[in-house]
Amino acid sequence: MKYINRIAASAMLVVVAFGLATFAQIKFFPQTADDNPVTRIVLNIESWTS
Repeated sequence: MKYINRIAASAMLVVVAFGLATFAQIKFFPQTADDNPVTRIVLNIESWTS
């Protein structure tokens, strides 16, 4: 059971790290966002909601 908690914590850490990196890329380097598939998804969602 303890391994499942470690794996879940590691997965969450990776997700948070990707989220922060994506946010930073959109915020500070929007011209490079086309290279990152995650930023494309985020920008598409933002365009739907606005």
